[in-house]
Amino acid sequence: MKIYPSLLKIPGAALENGNPLPRFRDRAQEKPLIDAGLLESEKKGFAYQTGFRELPYTVQDSFHRDLKPRELKTIVMENDFLRAVFLADFGGRLWSLFDKKAGRELLFSNPVFRLANLAIRNAWFSGGIEWNLGQFGHTCLTCEPMFFARCTGKDGEPFLRMYEYERQKCFFLQIDFHLPEDSDRLFAHVKILNTQPRAVPLYWWTNIAVREERNVCVLSQSDGVVCIRPETMGSQNSAHGFAHDTMPYLKSLNGLDASYPQNLTYSSEYFFQNRHALSDAWEAAVYDDGSAFWERSTAPLCYRKMFCWGMQRGGCHWKDFLSRDGEGNYLEIQAGLSPSQVHGEDLGPNGCVRFTQVFGGMEADTQKAFADWEDSKQYIHSLIDRRLSEEELLRADSLYGALEDTPPDEVLHFGSGWGALEAARDPEMIPKGLVFPKETLGEKQAPWLALLQTGRMPEQEKGLPVSWMTDSRWTVLLAASLEKEENRSAQALLHLGLMLYESGKWQEGIGAMEQSLAIRPTAICCRNLAQAMMQDDRLEAACSYMEQALALGGAEQSEVMAQDAIDLFTRAGRCQKAWDCYCALPDSLKAAERVRLSTVRAAFELGKWDFLEEQFAFPFAVMREGETMLLDTWFMTQAVRLARQRGEPDWRVLLDEARATLDPPYNLDFRMTLPSR
Repeated sequence: MKIYPSLLKIPGAALENGNPLPRFRDRAQEKPLIDAGLLESEKKGFAYQTGFRELPYTVQDSFHRDLKPRELKTIVMENDFLRAVFLADFGGRLWSLFDKKAGRELLFSNPVFRLANLAIRNAWFSGGIEWNLGQFGHTCLTCEPMFFARCTGKDGEPFLRMYEYERQKCFFLQIDFHLPEDSDRLFAHVKILNTQPRAVPLYWWTNIAVREERNVCVLSQSDGVVCIRPETMGSQNSAHGFAHDTMPYLKSLNGLDASYPQNLTYSSEYFFQNRHALSDAWEAAVYDDGSAFWERSTAPLCYRKMFCWGMQRGGCHWKDFLSRDGEGNYLEIQAGLSPSQVHGEDLGPNGCVRFTQVFGGMEADTQKAFADWEDSKQYIHSLIDRRLSEEELLRADSLYGALEDTPPDEVLHFGSGWGALEAARDPEMIPKGLVFPKETLGEKQAPWLALLQTGRMPEQEKGLPVSWMTDSRWTVLLAASLEKEENRSAQALLHLGLMLYESGKWQEGIGAMEQSLAIRPTAICCRNLAQAMMQDDRLEAACSYMEQALALGGAEQSEVMAQDAIDLFTRAGRCQKAWDCYCALPDSLKAAERVRLSTVRAAFELGKWDFLEEQFAFPFAVMREGETMLLDTWFMTQAVRLARQRGEPDWRVLLDEARATLDPPYNLDFRMTLPSR
């Protein structure tokens, strides 16, 4: 078995410099969700900690649609049966799992590397297996470099370790990949360690993209599922209702079999409610040529999910948008620690969760695999048992668990410098099997390293902060530093304000930011205060702070500050102010996708029809999953035209007619919910 670095040559889009501005977490820590018929056993943890949260990470939204030849760093692990290819700089995504004996790819491996706005931090790409840790909405590590190291087991067998420090929840993530010499399946032994002396919300879903083909069937143990009631899906952002149902004939499908994803018209997902603490949970995707992908895991990774984009126009557009036309058809089978992705639980103080998950391919008898639900389920379960029994899985879990602390022989790829920063603060915190070299420390860690070593946060006279921090242990260090008058700089108080605000101490955070502003006015501090005022629904105060931010050169420092200003002025009903703000920008900022999208609503209210037509025709790369603002504005514009033609003074009375009778341009149609007609 071999482990080695390599390069993947692929048409792709570059992820350029990120957005440095912080986005505060939602004040409400739970999304507005509806219990529309959950069983009593499914109500625990429902909606827990599902509100938006991104800091200390920032947005990754600097990308475009153009594809150019690229070389992506990979780590390859292979034996005579399988070849596994990991994207080292993009969350350790298992991009390809190739069955060498059968000569076929087991996953959906995208023919291009194309970024789109689907994740917590915006940038996301389809394909492969994603390791989603931390917070609802994929993971903050999706497009971050990961550490990879070669290790050796007690039997002399090499294995691959992927790891990183997750800063938002202060978790250490460690995945040890094992591919024995004679194995046609890949083992992933996962360990998640909470470094904090308090319970922390835990989120984990292994997200597996497989090919979506005609008659593909998805199976797991349970008949009971949690799914979204279709009548609550008025829009992707409406309060969805979750209910219990029974496979395969879900009520929402009017008698069609939900185990066949191509029966689903609209974007859909359902969660198999396997028994909690099930020691051999599994899921499989079976194709009509007899090939199948399967995975199996130990407890506590018990729950399973199916997601598909649906067969209506908007869902098909998303699949093409994430790939090349006609080559992006995929669905997802997933494995999680909670009953659904909108359920949550805590990982206890200094707690640890671990499990082993296995991935592989197999051949099935199509007559038996495509029988009725119960017979098909039992047959596929028996095939998986033959490939890897429950007893064999538990033995592997025990064996690989004993290797967690094995020191690496060689670090093959570096992740971020944040683990090294934590090692400088508290060396005892670092797990035995993980290495964070000092040479990974860089510009983003420099202010915090200075605080640690000198007791003072360095002042930054120009530009924007290079990084943010939300860990309460660093808040204590910074607050202690600020007890000395000579350390009370604008920069230090700006950071303290953000740390307090993000921790839920809203007024204390605002107070610290106001103190920063009193020492030295900065655009970033004014902008942050504007965002805080907006969360308080104090729109006049928010606009005042944002005007100060622009006067201090905020738009020149970051195009996102211009976007924020236009968004805020529009929300406050000051559409002319929003339009004037846009018109005053230099041409380079006017061309920015985010700025143009933010200006659309103000342009509609002011009747800037030529501007709107340009936006309706443009292929935006940063269109948000589920976001229909541009499409809604197109329908509103058509209603205005109909009203003018008919002499109707109120275009709003014709909006429903426009939606029901007009087909929007394909490039605008990303609708994921039930058809409107």
